[in-house]
Amino acid sequence: MGTKERRILEKQRRRAEILNAARRIFRENGFKNSTMPGIAKTLELAPGTLYLYFPSKETLYLELLLEGYDVLINKLRGAAALPDSASDKASVMIDVFLEFAHDSPEHFDVIFFMAQRESGSLRNSGFEGSQIEQIAARENECKRIIAAVIDGMSPDRGHTEGSGFNPDAEVVWSLLAGLVTFWRMETEDHRRTVTERAKDIILSYYSRHSQK
Repeated sequence: MGTKERRILEKQRRRAEILNAARRIFRENGFKNSTMPGIAKTLELAPGTLYLYFPSKETLYLELLLEGYDVLINKLRGAAALPDSASDKASVMIDVFLEFAHDSPEHFDVIFFMAQRESGSLRNSGFEGSQIEQIAARENECKRIIAAVIDGMSPDRGHTEGSGFNPDAEVVWSLLAGLVTFWRMETEDHRRTVTERAKDIILSYYSRHSQK
């Protein structure tokens, strides 16, 4: 391996170390209380070195945010691509969303809770317009996949004409995210019971509409 290749690998390794450390620090301290100097100190880096990789805290957080969305998008796409009925796809889709929240809580928190909880929205957290657009594009892709599965169960309940907005996808997205919030305040038995009930409600509702 030549010098150039080694340098590229070293940069990739360092970048991965920064992201892993930042993911942990953001989750422990929150978005507002996490700082670039603090992250650099944890990694035993000079702050200037950290800024060479990520020019701001928002840029670093954005990288983690998009990373988490990409993981979730791939899982949702896998459910939507199954050669099953629309109802079975919807069931798997709900399962993979909840599995993502359970198995990758650091990704889930970055997407749904961290910066938003502290300031009300990402727009109030110092992110630039172009960064907000990137985030919105990922979220809309998740909802597009959900909408396609829902439309397969109940074709007459498609998105609002010309807008791309699907109120049913918004409801399912919000319900599942809220369900995860409930998880964190309740016992295992309550979590299981409420999760199974929420899934039954979603699937039975759209199944009824598909039969009309």
